[in-house]
Amino acid sequence: MKNFLITQIVKFDKKRGYNFSLSKDWFDYSEKIGINLIPYNYIFSKKKLNSLKLSGVIFSGGNDLHYLSKKKENFFRDKEELKLLNYFLKKKMRIIGICRGFQFIASKLGGKLAHSNNHVKKKQKINIVKKNFFNGKNLYVNSYHNFLIDFLPKEFEIIAKHKDSSIEIARISNRINFLMFHPERKNYSQIKVDRYFKNILGIE
Repeated sequence: MKNFLITQIVKFDKKRGYNFSLSKDWFDYSEKIGINLIPYNYIFSKKKLNSLKLSGVIFSGGNDLHYLSKKKENFFRDKEELKLLNYFLKKKMRIIGICRGFQFIASKLGGKLAHSNNHVKKKQKINIVKKNFFNGKNLYVNSYHNFLIDFLPKEFEIIAKHKDSSIEIARISNRINFLMFHPERKNYSQIKVDRYFKNILGIE
């Protein structure tokens, strides 16, 4: 079973300091698709990361980017996850950005975000614009983001868009992939989502 590091939601409390959490949905989903998740503790150590025998990293959802919402936990998470991103880019290992993770990596690589008015807690259809993916058929997925991906540089390959032209699925290469929806939560096209997610993880 392959090991994947996964980032966590960060909250700051004046009495308790920084607290990290990962939804049970992720642990249930990892069991379902057959991977071992290792929650990241935000203590960056190349030696420790090398010892974990990782197959890649999942930048998960939760929080907003600091430049969009200037909270202490957002600043902390952006700063610490940039170290992680650079590590995995240099190692040329698999990188998957989910929702906030997609936004974070896109923002660091020249992408642009915009505020979303109609993407929170909704079932939505996304249109496959690269017809060699998903047999060219549209997907019905969940949506929980307050900000959307409005633009990506040319090194990104755009796979799917929402009807408002915001970007829902993209990749840079076979090993660097992005989803704006959550595979670990209920999707109406769950079988297709599971198959695709396993493929980008390199386990199918």
